[in-house]
Amino acid sequence: MIFISNIMAFFTSSDSTSNRFRAVTPPEPVVQIAVTEEFEPPSEKTNEPFRKDVKITNTGTEICYVRVRLEISNYEFANLAYYSADGINYVKAENYITDLPTGWVYSDGFYYYTEPLAIGASTTNLLQWVKIDFPADSTVHANSFDIFVYAEAADANDSEGAMLTYQQAF
Repeated sequence: MIFISNIMAFFTSSDSTSNRFRAVTPPEPVVQIAVTEEFEPPSEKTNEPFRKDVKITNTGTEICYVRVRLEISNYEFANLAYYSADGINYVKAENYITDLPTGWVYSDGFYYYTEPLAIGASTTNLLQWVKIDFPADSTVHANSFDIFVYAEAADANDSEGAMLTYQQAF
C-alpha cells in the first residue's frame, strides 16, 4: 500500500515554472541616411569662399542608394552662388551638373550617388566650398541665405534580394 501512495503522490504533485522563452521576430530592415556636413558660413557679405562640405551617411540596416537636392533659400543669392568640390574650380550653382566629384551624377533635379552605400559608409563629398560673387554696385539687399540639403534614400536591393542600379532604385 505504501508503494501505491508514493506513486500517487508523484503523479499529483507538480511545480509551476514560467517559460522565459519567446519568439523574436527579426528587426525590419531600415533604409535611413543622415546628411553630414561641415558648414562655416561667413559672418558678413564677402566674395571669399566658405566651407560647405556635404556628404551622406548610411545610418540604416540596409545597403542603399542616395540622391540629393541642393537649394538656396534666398533668390537674390541663387544667381550669385558658385560651388566647388575642390576649392579651386568653381562652377555657377545652376550649372553644377557636370564634372561632379567621383561617384556623383546629376539628373532630373537631383544629384545621384551611383554606388550602393554600405551600412555605416558615407558618400564622397558632393561639394566642399561655396562662393558668392557679390556685384560691385551692392544691388543685393538680403543679408543672409542658407543652402538646404535634401537627401533621400532607396533600398539597393529589390524585393527578392537582387542588387539594383541607382536608376532602378529611384
